[in-house]
Amino acid sequence: MKKKLAATIVAVAVLGMLAFVLIYTRPVKIERRYPEIDLSQCTQIMGDYRINGVSDEFTEFIFYPQDPQFQEMVELFRAPAFRTRLKNLLPRGTKIHAHHEGDFQWAVSFRFENVPSGEGMISGDLLSADDFYGDLELSFVGKQVKCSVAGQEQWLESVLAVIMQ
Repeated sequence: MKKKLAATIVAVAVLGMLAFVLIYTRPVKIERRYPEIDLSQCTQIMGDYRINGVSDEFTEFIFYPQDPQFQEMVELFRAPAFRTRLKNLLPRGTKIHAHHEGDFQWAVSFRFENVPSGEGMISGDLLSADDFYGDLELSFVGKQVKCSVAGQEQWLESVLAVIMQ
């Protein structure tokens, strides 16, 4: 009887952990993940990028709604479903990367004006994304989450291509 009870407890615990992992890492579109914002209401997109072997310095960019890159960037972030990574459950440490020629990193911030929140209206760079050599992180009002998208390598390159236009 005790062995059956112990086996049942273990089975329930394993199923509970599996359910947690499946729910925690489920892919979610950006506007469902952050329902407070509507990417079409963004007033400015800015950030910087660097490509190893091309420049040691970061190159800044800024797009306004009238720029063709603006809508391309909005669509690139609206299209994929972002999957939260289990890595978020571990303590954060220092990021390191062995540099190879052609490797790149970028940061993109979406600026909003007068977005309703629980405490009134907020403005500023509410949503940002950071690609640290293939390690993708989203940040909404300062809360960061490591995530991934299907076809991530190609998606990261697509974002960079729009930035560099």
